[in-house]
Amino acid sequence: MSTRKLHPMTCPAALLKLTALAYISCASCFGQDAYGYTATNSVPYSYLDISGTGTSILSNADDGTATLSLPFGFRFYGTTYSSLCVSSNGLITFGGCPIDDMTTRDLTAQSTPGNLPVLAPFWQDLSFAVPGAGALSYQKLGIPGAQQFVLQWNNVHALNGPDALNFEVVLKEGTNTILFQYQKVDSGDAAVNLGAGATVGIASSNAPSNGYRLQWCRNAGVLKDNLAIQFTPPPATAPVNVSSSIRVTSSAFVFNRVTQTYSGSVTITNTGATPINSPITIVLTNLAAGVTAIGPTGVLTGEGPYYLVPGTGSTLAAGQSATVPVQFNNPSNARIAFVVATYSGSF
Repeated sequence: MSTRKLHPMTCPAALLKLTALAYISCASCFGQDAYGYTATNSVPYSYLDISGTGTSILSNADDGTATLSLPFGFRFYGTTYSSLCVSSNGLITFGGCPIDDMTTRDLTAQSTPGNLPVLAPFWQDLSFAVPGAGALSYQKLGIPGAQQFVLQWNNVHALNGPDALNFEVVLKEGTNTILFQYQKVDSGDAAVNLGAGATVGIASSNAPSNGYRLQWCRNAGVLKDNLAIQFTPPPATAPVNVSSSIRVTSSAFVFNRVTQTYSGSVTITNTGATPINSPITIVLTNLAAGVTAIGPTGVLTGEGPYYLVPGTGSTLAAGQSATVPVQFNNPSNARIAFVVATYSGSF
């Protein structure tokens, strides 16, 4: 367990009072971030206790992380993910596990750990490696099309906090909404109680410079037991075909005898005069018969496999290029051929 001293909230009394007022009227106070996410606590609290039914991990872990496959594609800030990384320190990241997530950050002023997209239900130096601590549980609930993926911190402890904390994150299929629920957030220590030493909110990569972050609170004890906070994305817009402004090049495809797969890449370059808005998706149409894509983001019916283009930030600027790694199964050793269609948006 880290021995780093947790500092109590340093907000002056007047600011604390204002923070509390903002908490009470947050639905109107928080508005939305630059991407269009909104946050509200005007949703029913209904704690989905999976401590006895879910799969338990990170028992006895301090600063521990684990990568979990998602039971459905979850779209967050325009990118659809098939897995996430969960931390004992009350943090979830997409696209990998950060090296150091023990020290919290101000999502309105600092980049996220590893510049990864984050969900921070109660981001603080927490631990399961203390006597009487529990574990992190996860479970899929519901039927296909309306599933929920629950990640629950059961009896986790903060440094100097004698009592355990219980909270969870619920990811919802289809709507892509995010629900933070707090069963018990009073730890018996003023530096921890009600989020007094925690960061609570969401952020994308390249935040805060792109404005894609929505922080509920930081180092302010404004949470409470039996509270639910929901983050809702903006309505999805239909993808726009921008292939006329794109030049496509592809690498040679190298055969791996061990995995029996072909690996290569597709690079797109914006040849137009204006930026192309992210997210950007490429579709491999007219894929040669007998060739199957491995691990695409999804498959567009009647067209082919598609991939979200990584690393483009908020736009693909004029003249800028981006590369997508691709892999194929090709048991008949056919010529690998396809036509790339590029879209501003994702399916």
